[in-house]
Amino acid sequence: MAAAEVEAMLLTEERTFRPQRYPVPQVADDDGLLEVELAGICHTDVDILAGTFATPLPLVMGHEIVGRIHDIGSRAARRWGVGPGDRVAVEPMAGCGTCHYCTSGKTRFCADAIGYGTSTSAERPPHLFGAYSPLMYLAPGSLVHRLPADMSAETGMLCTVAISNGIQWTLARGGARQGDRVVVQGVGPIGLSCVAAARAAGARTVVATGLSRDVRGLELAPAFGADVVVAVDEDDVVDVVTRATEGELADVVVDTTGSPRAVRTSLDLVRKTGTVVSAGVTGKDTLTPLPLDLLLLKEIRLQGVFSFDSEAVRRAIALASSGRFPFEQLITHRFDLAEAERALQLVADGASGDRLKVVLCPPAVDR
Repeated sequence: MAAAEVEAMLLTEERTFRPQRYPVPQVADDDGLLEVELAGICHTDVDILAGTFATPLPLVMGHEIVGRIHDIGSRAARRWGVGPGDRVAVEPMAGCGTCHYCTSGKTRFCADAIGYGTSTSAERPPHLFGAYSPLMYLAPGSLVHRLPADMSAETGMLCTVAISNGIQWTLARGGARQGDRVVVQGVGPIGLSCVAAARAAGARTVVATGLSRDVRGLELAPAFGADVVVAVDEDDVVDVVTRATEGELADVVVDTTGSPRAVRTSLDLVRKTGTVVSAGVTGKDTLTPLPLDLLLLKEIRLQGVFSFDSEAVRRAIALASSGRFPFEQLITHRFDLAEAERALQLVADGASGDRLKVVLCPPAVDR
């Protein structure tokens, strides 16, 4: 969706963005209250605002969350290992804790989960279930990660989604390991995090691909570990990857773009018995034809991925703490919370240019 379309939608009476005030929740023994420092903006947020992502209204958006503990109950403090003033990253889903998915570490699939900023209405007490707010409620089932004292809010926020997904998709699901040849399609914040994950795992060759308009992402790719950077609308990506891998093609291809063409190209970029990770969302009504003969004859493993688990967050924090990669440079635009409309319009614009991650900065909380 173009920025002009989002602007027109915002100006309609029923969808005008109006800041809403909710009472400050009272903290009990098992929950807490977060003072939000940064909320990352995701394309899902644009889809929610446009009405193309089913979610209950009213809604406090914001599911890429970092902040400091404002208040916390005694049992929650022991369970999460945090106290007032600690900087934490918060996973976007708070599971029920008892279903098969929660007990097996796959909280992201819990049917009864609280979805911060996405699937839990602000009508549900105590109302503040999203990070587009100075304060956010931390429900008892929340997955809260204490961050190192010297880690910035910017890097901590990236650990909640971008870096965690990079590790989950490239390593946990893609299986990339030392000596592998890895291709990452897409040079946004998650794509570059996939590049960093592959490099940190000891990949022999890492190729990052994007469009020529993805200026900032293509420029940063070498700093995140890319040996070869390709603008696919200017060069033949299959030819470039063939030469970069000495004719052997990639062991692992991770597509973060959601482009049907890129999904199809992944099958040409991967070697026989290699793995293709399909991560980019194409849209629920989009049909992506795949040559099944090629999939079968090359014995390709096609792995779909949705999100990350807590282990990926812990690994993301460790990788970010190493200082090996300039993750903070992924944040290119900051807006005050009152400028949420402008920020969402910027993200809605498909041409990236110098834009990577856009974040909102809520105002400080009076103590």
